[in-house]
Amino acid sequence: MRKTFGYHLYNNEVGLELIQLLSNHSSPKITLRYIGIEQEDVQSDLAKLPKR
Repeated sequence: MRKTFGYHLYNNEVGLELIQLLSNHSSPKITLRYIGIEQEDVQSDLAKLPKR
């Protein structure tokens, strides 16, 4: 359930640092891997942001 909870928090735009803290992980990279977010997903999300 922790993994699902973290995944849903991430998808609802809760900060990764908070999810990392709640999961007791030592780095954001570990948290992303734990909840199943791949680097491609992060890059895809970043590409959707408006450009200035």
